[in-house]
Amino acid sequence: MKANRLFIACVAALSLAACGGGTELAAVLSGAAEKPTAVTTGASGSATVTVDGKKLEVSGSFKDLTANTSGAHIHGPADENSTAGIICNLSVPTSTNGSISAGSGAMSCGDIELSDELIQAFESGRTYVNIHTVGANAAGEIRGQLIKK
Repeated sequence: MKANRLFIACVAALSLAACGGGTELAAVLSGAAEKPTAVTTGASGSATVTVDGKKLEVSGSFKDLTANTSGAHIHGPADENSTAGIICNLSVPTSTNGSISAGSGAMSCGDIELSDELIQAFESGRTYVNIHTVGANAAGEIRGQLIKK
């Protein structure tokens, strides 16, 4: 009897671990997605964001920016045709190519605690990733709406 309970407990624990608890979203970053005006650029990128409880996990990459990055953020709430304020700061190297992560520290995506309203914004596709560059594209060179996978 004890062996059966242990077996059931192990199966339940493995099932929960396999299912994960988060909502996974993905974005394809391009200059054409920039708002209010599209940017002509050969740059591209992608990002994956997981909303896990009230925390975010972020990974991704970008390449071929016209200048070094000056910042990267998740913005919202906004649909793909609108702009919005910064929710949190992403970590990117000061470069034209590199990786995207949640980072750490004040206002970083890795350290913020999401409100119920922000969780809803993520789950309803009303958030986006934006990478800003030095110079002509300081308002953003590539952008991508975060959509559930």
